[in-house]
Amino acid sequence: MAARQVSGRPRGFSLLEMAAVLAIGTILVVIGGSALTNARKISRVGGEARLILQQLQSIRTSAVSQGAAQGYYFGPNGPGATGADANQGFVFWKLNPQDTVVSYAAALDRVDGSRDSLPIASPGNSALMITGAGVAQPAPFSIGFDMNGQVTVTPGPVVFPYCIQVSDVADPVIVRYVILFDDGTTKVQGDETWCP
Repeated sequence: MAARQVSGRPRGFSLLEMAAVLAIGTILVVIGGSALTNARKISRVGGEARLILQQLQSIRTSAVSQGAAQGYYFGPNGPGATGADANQGFVFWKLNPQDTVVSYAAALDRVDGSRDSLPIASPGNSALMITGAGVAQPAPFSIGFDMNGQVTVTPGPVVFPYCIQVSDVADPVIVRYVILFDDGTTKVQGDETWCP
């Protein structure tokens, strides 16, 4: 039997093989980065919708239990929003606790010292935009509850169920809705078709 000689030099990777592996790795990193960015946007929009839902439920409960009219004010927000209340929301209490039309009046109402801030993307630009009833009613607007838990949306008139839209400014297809019903109850939209 004849013996075969084996070359003593180990074979390495060719330049073409290394370039292919590098290209595949780059593509995977880009896809993963894009998916992570979208996941963050969806999470931010969903989180803001849940915050609004909690605030409105809490305010309605407080209005009924304390027997005092109160509400939540959404300041101007989104790209280019200006003013003292830009990209902020806060709780307010009416001077007359028995008011039945509960809308925010800056000079007359008592305002909560802590304010909710919308997530900010870059200086002066909100990462989220909150509007009432789709694009028909931009911020600022307020939602108030009288001592019986009945709801007032200002400016009005509005149609119930009323949709508060939370959307990402950079990617407007990422949207969640908080639905406000005429009896003052609220929920985040699931599979329903009340909001556009």
